[in-house]
Amino acid sequence: MPEAVLVLLRHPEEAGLLLDAAARLAAIMGSARINALAIHETIEIIPAGGATLADRSEAIQTAREKDHQRVRMLERVFDNWTATVKHASNAHWFTAEGSTSELVAQWGRRADVIVTTRPSADDRLDRHAFRNTLFGTDRPVLMVPPTLVNSEAGATFGRRIAIAWRDEKQALRAVLPALRWLASAEQVHVLLGVRDITRTFEVPPVLLEHGLVVSPHVLAIHPGPFGQTLLDTAHRLGADLLVMGAYAHSPLRELILGGVTRHMLAHADLPVLMRH
Repeated sequence: MPEAVLVLLRHPEEAGLLLDAAARLAAIMGSARINALAIHETIEIIPAGGATLADRSEAIQTAREKDHQRVRMLERVFDNWTATVKHASNAHWFTAEGSTSELVAQWGRRADVIVTTRPSADDRLDRHAFRNTLFGTDRPVLMVPPTLVNSEAGATFGRRIAIAWRDEKQALRAVLPALRWLASAEQVHVLLGVRDITRTFEVPPVLLEHGLVVSPHVLAIHPGPFGQTLLDTAHRLGADLLVMGAYAHSPLRELILGGVTRHMLAHADLPVLMRH
């Protein structure tokens, strides 16, 4: 059965970048199907003081028209992309209407991997939908930073891979789906974050058992954002993709994320494959 890549399209200005990233991922996976999803979002209007029913109805209608225009723009981007990009015949367009977070979780569980943009810090719906994608689907999520717009990096990643490794299930769950892609990479680096650099550290057995040739790098964990240490090291090594586990330190995942996970959501400037 062919695998499926779900690409979540929300902002027209980022849609081409995400489609390029999905196509690259589908090629690495072996001609996987691409399902592009645009959601007509549920409109919620909070009436201002003194607003009449007519005012509220007009506001809802205006918001709906604006949202339908956004989805039409996304479809035009998709159509233009499929008309100009090679090997785009395996890409399919879908729309759905309802709660973005619920639909993302529903569609995401049916995919093998999900492609989405890094959430905007000032867009509550972006952040909430991304967290539902990451923590509510049990699927690997390829997070593509919007800074790659007009860059070829979104379509060429996967040649030099860095793996942020911790000896915990989240790291293993993130790496296992990627093993089929790692074999074709030119370089695979393992970034081992440790508090005691005097200890001896070995390459994770799961990588050796799959016959991968990897370069280990021991990184000392100091006070401060270790997520930035990972990003800086990945760039120094010339990595074009970072693979890592995603962590939450509380059942209230919307509020309390792991420090590295939170840093990546705010600052990652290369594609990151994450899994909880």
